[in-house]
Amino acid sequence: MKKFKKIYIEITNRCNLACEFCHRSRRAKAEMPPAVFAAIIDRVRTHTDHLSLHVLGEPLLHPELGSLLALCRQRRLRVNLTTNGTLLARRSDILLASPALRQINISLHSLPAQGGEARMESYLAEVFGFVDRLRAATDTHVCLRLWNEEPDDGKQPAAGGNPVHAAIEKHFALPGRLREIPTGRGITLAPHVHLSRTARFAWPHPPGPDLGERGTCRGLKDHLAILVDGTVTPCCLDGEGDIALGNILDQPLAEILAAPRAAAMLLAASRQRFAEPLCRRCSYRQRF
Repeated sequence: MKKFKKIYIEITNRCNLACEFCHRSRRAKAEMPPAVFAAIIDRVRTHTDHLSLHVLGEPLLHPELGSLLALCRQRRLRVNLTTNGTLLARRSDILLASPALRQINISLHSLPAQGGEARMESYLAEVFGFVDRLRAATDTHVCLRLWNEEPDDGKQPAAGGNPVHAAIEKHFALPGRLREIPTGRGITLAPHVHLSRTARFAWPHPPGPDLGERGTCRGLKDHLAILVDGTVTPCCLDGEGDIALGNILDQPLAEILAAPRAAAMLLAASRQRFAEPLCRRCSYRQRF
């Protein structure tokens, strides 16, 4: 039986922001009901020990998030959750009370482009306040993400600098440290708190350029994704379900993975080739 490092489940594709770097999905907006979520995790629990509750959308918008996390706990599934961070204060009690949570990824690149300086300061204060509460009460890991950085030679400008960097350095008492860290490298800010810095990538949907058939990818090797309607796709960047391998609500995952389309992808990947047009447009693969 195929075992994955993690399986992504999109519990909602709704979002409360409209970040210009994020893919604008044409799919109907929806939340996954707890009964459907329970059916899905019952079908995938033998294929993984870890879930990531994200593809598109903001998972903290889900009105029954606490129930979904409780279902994961009951089935001994550990959860990674990716959020833009704007609702952390509102949903903090649920998150602090959930032993199923293994890691919370907070995309700090989400808000600053959409708000003024005062809004950014308030947002970061709320994020840091939540992180401090989480650290004090749990062993849950936190990854602060800055995934819109410009590629550089490892040096950030000393004068002026980056206001988000400055706020991180001030809160975690790391003056000047981030200027020494090359883009693409991470740093530990405190026990169980990490910063991930990397350059922005383009979602692989049209009209992205064809980058060629050669390369490597982790899709279907160590992860796959399940969209809010149950569609199984090979990776978390297929935000439209362009590579629909089947629907987990209609057939077992093992059967979906054994079908011709998934098998063709795995065969091509074993030869360092890409069988699908979407994969040929994916710039994220260039990180491997």
